[in-house]
Amino acid sequence: MLKKLNNLVKSMQNGNATAFEDFYNSTYRLLYSVAYGVLRQKALAEDAVQEAFVAIYKGMNKIDVDNYNVINYIYTVAKNKALNILKKQKTHADIDDEVLINSLGDKNAAPRPCASLLDDCRKILSADEYEVVVLSQIKGFKRREIAEMLGSNINTITWRYQQALKKLKKVIKEGDYEL
Repeated sequence: MLKKLNNLVKSMQNGNATAFEDFYNSTYRLLYSVAYGVLRQKALAEDAVQEAFVAIYKGMNKIDVDNYNVINYIYTVAKNKALNILKKQKTHADIDDEVLINSLGDKNAAPRPCASLLDDCRKILSADEYEVVVLSQIKGFKRREIAEMLGSNINTITWRYQQALKKLKKVIKEGDYEL
C-alpha cells in the first residue's frame, strides 16, 4: 500500500487531478479510523477527515515521498485535526447531571439519591478534578487522551485523578454512601 500511495502522491505533485480521487479512496478508511478513535463521534470524525484531506492536498508539494513515510504523514495530519476538534469541543467537561445519573444506572440502590452524591462530588472536588473524573469514568477517555484534550501533562492528569478518588472515597464514607 505504501508504494501505491507514494506513486499517487507523486502523480498529484505532477498535476494529475484524478490521482487525488484514488488517494482519497485508498486512505479514507485509515483517516476515519484515526479520527473516530480520538473523537468517538461519527459526524466529528467525518469533519476531521475532511479537514485532514484539505490539509494534505494543500501541503502535497511538501511531501518528500522518497524520504518520508506517506502513511505516517497522513496519520499524523488526521490525528492532529481530530485533536483540534476535540479541544474545541472539550475545553471543559460539559456534563448534564440527568444524563450522568442515567448513565450510572441503579444496580446498587444507594441510601441517598445519585443527584445528592453528584452534588456532593461537585462540592468536594475542584473543577479540574471533577472534569478528569467525569472524562475518565463517565465518558470513557484514557488519561493520555484527557491530557491531550486538556493540553496538560499526563502526570498532572493522573495526579488530579488520584486526588479526586481520595476525596470521593472520603465523601462517600462520611456521607453513608455505598461503594
